[in-house]
Parts: sequence; C-alpha cells; structure tokens
Amino acid sequence: MSSVEAQTVTPLEANSQPLLAGLGGRRLRRLWLRLLMFFSPIVLIVAPTIYWIDPFDLFHKNSPLPPDLRLRYAKPINQALWKVLAFNRDPKPNVILGDSQVAQLPEGTISSVAGEPYANLGAGGATLRETMDMFWFASRKLSLKHVYFGVNFMGYNAYPGDRIPQAEGIVKVPVLYILNSDVLEAGAYDIADTIFHHRTNLGPQVNREAFWQSQLQYLNERYKRDSDPGALRSQLREIVEYSRAHEIAFVFFIPPQHMDAQRRVPELGVEDQYQRFKNDLAGMAPVYDCDIDSSFTRDKNNFSDPFHLQHQAANRLVTDLWSGHPTLCRTLGSK
Repeated sequence: MSSVEAQTVTPLEANSQPLLAGLGGRRLRRLWLRLLMFFSPIVLIVAPTIYWIDPFDLFHKNSPLPPDLRLRYAKPINQALWKVLAFNRDPKPNVILGDSQVAQLPEGTISSVAGEPYANLGAGGATLRETMDMFWFASRKLSLKHVYFGVNFMGYNAYPGDRIPQAEGIVKVPVLYILNSDVLEAGAYDIADTIFHHRTNLGPQVNREAFWQSQLQYLNERYKRDSDPGALRSQLREIVEYSRAHEIAFVFFIPPQHMDAQRRVPELGVEDQYQRFKNDLAGMAPVYDCDIDSSFTRDKNNFSDPFHLQHQAANRLVTDLWSGHPTLCRTLGSK
C-alpha cells in the first residue's frame, strides 16, 4: 500500500481565490453592474451640462452664461478655485494674496496705478496656509516680480483649511472638474438663475447693522482660538527668503478694519498676541500696516462690515498704497 502524506491547508490558501470568483463574486459583479447602469445616465447628463455651463470658467469658451453671472455664485462657493483657474490661464508677474479683505481690492485699479499688470489672487475664506500655497502655485507658473502678501490678525494661525491642492488637481486632471461638489453646486445655481429665473442669495440674510454687530460678536469666538501659526511661521519665512533669492519684491500687507473691530483687541485681552503678529511680519519683510487708527478706519461709510471696504474706499486705498507714498497705512520693518 502506498502511503499518502497529509498536507496542511492554511486559511490563507483556502481563501486565496479571486475576489470576484464563485457565487459571492457573481453577486458582487452584478452589484457593480447595477451601480454602473444607475449612475451612467447621471454622468452622461451631468458631464455635458457642466461642460456647457462651465461654472468656474475652466474651459474658457463661449458659455451661454455670462462671466459675471457665473462669478456671482462661484465667488461665495469657492473663490480660490476661480482664481487658480483664471491665473493658470493668464498668469501675471505681479500678485496680491490674502483672504476676502484682499480679494475686494480692484486689480484693474492696481494695474493702472502701478503701471504694470497685477493679478488679485485673494480669495474669500482663505487661511494663512492656503495663501502660502497660492504663492507657491503662482511662483510655479512664472517668475514673479512683485508680491503683496495680505494677512490679518484673525487669519494669523495654523487653521488647516486649504483649497489650493484640490484646485491644482483640477488643472492637472480636468475630469475632476465635473465631479467637484463646488462646481456642481454653482452649476445648479447657474441653471436655476438662467432657465428658471430664480436668483439664489448667498449673502447675509440680515440688514447691514445687524450683520455688522454679528461680525463684531464673532470676534469673541475667533480671538479665543489659538492665534499662533506654529510651524507656519517658519514656512512663511521660507517664502520671504525664496523671494529675496529670486529678486522678488515682497511686502506684507495688513488690510484695514473699522475701529469697531480694532477696539475688540484690547477689550478681549489679546493685545500681546496682536503685537506679536505685527512684530513677526516686520521681522521678516517690509509691512504696509493699514489696520491703524485713522480718519479712514473711523469712517463707517468706508466699510460694508467691520472688515471689508466699500468699493469706492477700496479704490481709494489702492490708489494711495500703490502710489509709493501711502498716507492711509504706516510702514513697519525696512524697505
């Protein structure tokens, strides 16, 4: 008689069949097929519609919707994406960076006063981290000449929000555009406005005075957060050093706030942090500090809320600042 040696079968060997093999595999294949059949019509409808409308002007073609209508919804939803796509299409060697306080400054007036083209890359809701990434994005597109880096005390922290990597991903892989939730949302508003004549208001739903007071109250929460940028401080210094090494004229710009907002600093007991913020910037590069007590910042008519300028006041500030001899701001550090 021949002897048969017993072989040990390990659990791994027993279950080493492909995932889609056998009865369970057939069920899984059917599930994926059903999902594909369900979503295919949606994709086939959504993709051409997004291409046709082009909510963030990625393709820069003859859209049936005018740019100002698309910008009306794209701006509050994701202004950073709009700015990245526009700059990628038409980069300029002079840029201003920051959040909504910077985004409101008219780049046309800046270019006219400065005598050379500027791109305003400020974006509503931008964090310090995002503004730094926007700088690196711009520097990769072309050799920069002038950089005005806007930053305020509220935003001088290590908050993690950053929309630039996602926006750059769309630039590199345009198919991601039609899958982006912000693009889909803006596209829905565009269709509602154009076809059904339903305008969606994404702005404040209260009157100016109520919104003004709510913004001042918001500072109670904002200033309680950790206002130290941590490791971003050294990364910001790297940007300054890169600018010097590449002969980029780099300055910091602290946007003006109404005195109602400025007074909240001592009222909330954050004078030391506020002064350190300004000292940090002045220790790295020249600073145009417009967040000061002046007739300009005391005049409520210059502001739409405690942090943002009215259009006429923004033009006045730009004309003054880019004249080379600003009177509405003081200079910190050495020029």
